[in-house]
Order: sequence, then structure tokens, then C-alpha cells
Amino acid sequence: MASAVAGNLRRNGTLQSCERCRKTKIKCDHSIPRCGRCMAKSLECIYEPAPMTRRFRAARFDIQAGRVRTTTRAQDAAEKQLLQPSAETQPAPPNPVPSGPIEITTPPFQTGGFVGPGSYRTGLTADETQTPLAISGYSRTAASPGRTTTHTIDRKRLDVGLQIIDFVLEHSVLLQNLMRHIYRVIRMPIVPHKLMLPATESLFSTIRARVPLNDDEAKLHTVIRIFQSSYQPIQATRTTTVDQVCQLITGENLRWETIGNILAMASLCLIHIQGRDFTLLDPENRSKQELIQPFHGITDALTTLTTASPVVNELGVALKYNQLLLALYRFGDSSRHLYSILTELTSVIYATGLHQDSSLGGPNSGKYPGFMHQWRRRCFTAVYSMDKTIATTLGRPPLVHRNYCVLDAPLDFDDDDLAGPELERELRKLDQHGWNTDGRRRTTTFMRLRYLLAIVREEVLELHLGVNNISDAPNRAQLVLQKLQSIWDSCPDIMKYTPALWDGSMTSHDIWFLLRFYLDYLYSRFLIFRFNARQDQSPESIELLLYAAKDVLSTVLVFNEQRELMREVRSDFSAVVKPLSSPSPTT
Repeated sequence: MASAVAGNLRRNGTLQSCERCRKTKIKCDHSIPRCGRCMAKSLECIYEPAPMTRRFRAARFDIQAGRVRTTTRAQDAAEKQLLQPSAETQPAPPNPVPSGPIEITTPPFQTGGFVGPGSYRTGLTADETQTPLAISGYSRTAASPGRTTTHTIDRKRLDVGLQIIDFVLEHSVLLQNLMRHIYRVIRMPIVPHKLMLPATESLFSTIRARVPLNDDEAKLHTVIRIFQSSYQPIQATRTTTVDQVCQLITGENLRWETIGNILAMASLCLIHIQGRDFTLLDPENRSKQELIQPFHGITDALTTLTTASPVVNELGVALKYNQLLLALYRFGDSSRHLYSILTELTSVIYATGLHQDSSLGGPNSGKYPGFMHQWRRRCFTAVYSMDKTIATTLGRPPLVHRNYCVLDAPLDFDDDDLAGPELERELRKLDQHGWNTDGRRRTTTFMRLRYLLAIVREEVLELHLGVNNISDAPNRAQLVLQKLQSIWDSCPDIMKYTPALWDGSMTSHDIWFLLRFYLDYLYSRFLIFRFNARQDQSPESIELLLYAAKDVLSTVLVFNEQRELMREVRSDFSAVVKPLSSPSPTT
């Protein structure tokens, strides 16, 4: 081994360390051309002439070649030397896995999302075809032709991505079974099943096809490709179908938001599922308690990847909402972490323009295909309703205010790609209040009722939380009460809870959802009567308040008597797809 020479000195006269020892802050023996540590570990050893003044240069990912191109000065020089014609030129060795960050290139964005007419951007936009209103939403984030934007992905996020890929491969069968189960049991998932379940199936086949067993370099390239897709908008148009959207978020276009929703929903399923049901879903017969913490940990880790994404879309809204539900069960409804996620979720709602969407058949119904209108309304109504629930629980002002939102409720349709004559046919099935007349409970039926009750709840909160004196307060409260009663009377009878349901054939899960809506309705009535009682304190107002409180209490007591039924979740798996026990040989 050669010893250090006098020329191997820094500007301050001390011996120079190699780059690897300097960056890891390990003492170097200063031997050249390779120090003892690098030689022992068979590592590349580089002595930079001026390490403290060298400009940071990340590795680049060549999306077409599917490989990482390192760009340190020494490697650039070596690459140029290899490209020079020479009889002794040898083939270049394969690119190593980078030890530092990498760079990915995407089209630039004109805007980070929805921009309303009050923005200064509106006045600065000269091209009428590129007004802020035209580029808001799911696929309206346009790129300037001939230009690109470079994003640096640090090594820490690359490592997190590798951990996520390993976790998905390890638990692929269980994840698929959990996703099937949650769409069978949960009545109000924020992502339509026609989009999420095919995306789930495609996820695992895609990763298995890309990542051979124990191939770390293939895993890294898969992670980088996912970053490449996640940092670009989803290019959907008004003619895009559900199947086409699935292709835009899976396969070669797989995104972190897709994986994040699967992991978050699977974690929610682990929280709710009964132990005996879980044994039917896990081929390895593990306890769900030993899996909850790893599932929560990997979901939290993925949040660090999606938070840094420069794009906003419906998948991101759904992911934030599912993370909010997880935080609610993990940390409680008064935790700072929960409120922080709600604030971020509200910001994403405004950035995507979901607050300005109308329902199918509305003035803006030509922007998106039918299923996307329903999905966007579903995303908005879910967040809006949860915002009012948290505001009521904490006694804080809501973050999503109705005065700035289009309040159209999602129509009582199935999750189909509704367009043309089919849409007209479905619209004719609705009554004057927007409810379907075929007597079926759908996902949108549950979400629609919860949302309509939340709209009235916001008006009730204004009565209680407002700091300014309300003019003509008794009449204002009476109008809110009439509106609440009208919504409840107009909803279908199949959505109204009665104690007799416990003796019928309805599942306990469905009864629980109807009971929640009924308690929501009763509690809004109670808050209105409490406001009136505080205003005039007359015997009539106090009596009405006591009757309202009695209704709430008696309903809760009935539910308490039936609590054993809530523990007996029916698990008839013969009515659904058989859970997977091992990866399908076709995938």
C-alpha cells in the first residue's frame, strides 16, 4: 500500500482524506491511490482536489435506459476516457447502485393546482386556452412544451421506497385479502371499488414482474420509476374510462399514492376486523396484533414520500383522508397530529378544486367523465363531513366553509362510468330530492345522507361558535331546524334507523351506520334546542331541550343493550371472492 505523500495535502496543510472517509467522518489513513479502508472493503476511493468547494451533484436516472447514471466529476472523467477510441478500451462496467441522491426529470407545472378567479394569476394569463380555471383539477395541470423540471430524491427517501417494495412483496397475499374484505364490509370507502380493487390486483403483478427475487438493483429501479410517475400529473380527460384510469395509476405508471391508499386501507381493516375473520385472510396464520404496528409503521414511512410530491390529485386526497381515519383511531379525536392531517387535507381539497365541482348534470359536468364526477364529489363530501364531525367534537370552527364550496351532493348512483344515454336513464330513476327509487343502499347513499346532515351541522355550529351576535337568532335557529327536518323526512325509509331493526335480518354493520346517521340527526336537533334555551330560557324552550336530550339518551341506551350483536360480525365468505392463500401462478 502506498503511503501518503507531501502533495496529498489540503489547503490548511493537513493530510487530505478520501471522499468516502470524509463524508462518513471516519479517520482515513491517507494512503494513495486507495486508502486502507476502501481497499479492505473493495470500494472506489476518490481524492477530490477541493472537497469543500465541490458543487453538489446527484445521480441521474435515465428513464429510457432504465438505469442510474452517476455524475461525480471523477466518474464523468472516467466515462469520457472510456468513450475515447483506443485499442485497449474495455466495456464499461454496469452502473453501481448510487450511494447518494438521484435526479429525475419531469415536465414542469404551470400551477400547483386549482387557481380561482380572484388570483393575480388570472390577470397575468394571456392565453385564453390556459386560464387557471381550465387547468384546475385532476388532469388540468399543463406543462410548458420543450422544458423540463428536475427533482432530487435523497438517499433516505430511496431507502424508504425500497422498504415499501419489500413490505408489499412480503405481504402481497394478505394485502389483497384485506382490500377485498374492506370493500365487502365498509360502507363508505373514499375510492370506488371499480378503481381500487383492479389497481390492487395490478400492483402485485407489476412489482413481481419487475423485481426478480433478491435483485436489489431491480428494486431500486422500480422505486425510481414510481417516483418518476408520482411526480407527474395523471393525464385524464372527459372521455377517460375507469379502466384507463387504472392504467394511469398502475403498471408502468404505478404511483406512491396508489400504494399508499392500499397500505392505509389495509391498516384500517386490521383495526376493525375481528380476530377470527383475520385468520381466514392471512395464509401464514399470524395474529393481527403482531401486524398492526408494522402496518402502521410502513404507512407512516410512505407519508414522507407522498408529502414531497409536487402534484395534487384525487388519489392524494383519498390517501390523506385514509391517513386521517388512521390517526383518529391511533391518537384520538383531540390529538394535534389528527388536526394537522385535517389541515393538510383541507389544503389539498382546495388545491384540487374539489370544492368547486358540481354533481353529474350540473353546470360543470362536461369537464370529467361520469365516474370521475362521482369520485370527486365523494372525496369532497367525505372530507367535508369529517371536518364537521371534528369541529363538533372539539368545539372549533370548521376548516371547510360552505360559503366557498359548491354543495351538490353525490347522486345516488353506483360506481359506474356514466355518460350519454346511460346517464340520462339513471337520472330518470332519481326522485325530486336526488335519491334513487329502486330501494337499494349504495356507497353513495350512505355518503349522501351523511353529507346532507353535515351541511346543516355547519349552520348549527355557526349558532354556537360564532362570536358576533346573530340578528333575529330565534328565527335563524327555526329555519335551520326546518331544513334539518326536511332533509331527514325526504331521505329514503331504508336509511332511517328504528330499534326494530335489531330484530330483523339486516347486518349489524348496516344497523350501526344507520344508527350513526340517526344520532347525528338527533344531536343537531339537540344543539338547536340548546341554543334556543340559552337565548330566552323560557319554560317552553327548556322543555324542548329536555325532550331532545331524552331522544338522544334513549337511542344510546338501546344501542348499549345491543352491543353484543356488534361484536358478532357476520363473515360469510362464500358470498364474496375466496381469499387468496398464496400468489397466483399467473402473476
